[in-house]
Amino acid sequence: MSARAEAYAQDGVVCARGLLDAGWVTRLRAAVDRAMAAPSNDAMEFNAEGEAGRFFGDMFMHRRDADFRAAFFDSPCAALAGEAMDAAEVRLLYDQIFAKMPGTPRRTPWHQDGPYWPLSGDRLCTVYVALDPIDATSGAVAYARGSHRAEAFRPAPFRAGADAAARYAQSALPELAAPDPESLIAFDLAPGDAVVFHANLVHGAGGNKSNRPRRTLALRFAGEDVRWRTGVSTFRRLRKANLADGAPLSARDDLFPVLWRR
Repeated sequence: MSARAEAYAQDGVVCARGLLDAGWVTRLRAAVDRAMAAPSNDAMEFNAEGEAGRFFGDMFMHRRDADFRAAFFDSPCAALAGEAMDAAEVRLLYDQIFAKMPGTPRRTPWHQDGPYWPLSGDRLCTVYVALDPIDATSGAVAYARGSHRAEAFRPAPFRAGADAAARYAQSALPELAAPDPESLIAFDLAPGDAVVFHANLVHGAGGNKSNRPRRTLALRFAGEDVRWRTGVSTFRRLRKANLADGAPLSARDDLFPVLWRR
């Protein structure tokens, strides 16, 4: 096991400096800007009506945009995920934009990613790529080290009053409390830096108080132990894969292709 994999196993999160070069950053910034200018049916505006700034999200861009697809198939992100998770293979799960524009006070709530997904398994992670300089002022994500080894908690709505909030409230999982401040770690990121973190790691972020955008790309990856989990009603787009309970993702190679093997 590499030092990076050991740190990931211990803390649930590691930072990879300079993962993507300037060419990749320029290419993906342009792709994010295109998505923000022409949102898809999967896009989300997380701000409440009339709230300052803009907190934008979109996902599954790789299914319609060659540059986002290249981020999965041609960049070093899948290899980073495989190393961190100490996996035998890594499959594509989906991609997601999180863009907070200057002067956006909206927080990213404390949450885990795993409870939103119809999946089970330990080798589930995100490679979170910074496309702009990120620090506490612009809304750096804070991670609760070691929280990936604790229980799963109820999904949190990113926007109060959204349709999802009512669905999440029906979850039988316990509600997540704010993590111990002593456990938190955040990274100041340069464009092209990446953070890889476990799907069950508790994390959240403040608003963007700076005068610069905070554009990020989250690439979601699954290892060989991941199985389908029915009865999860929080992530409709993934549920369209219509797999049987306990099925491996290899049952839908068309949706979840292998990107990297050891």
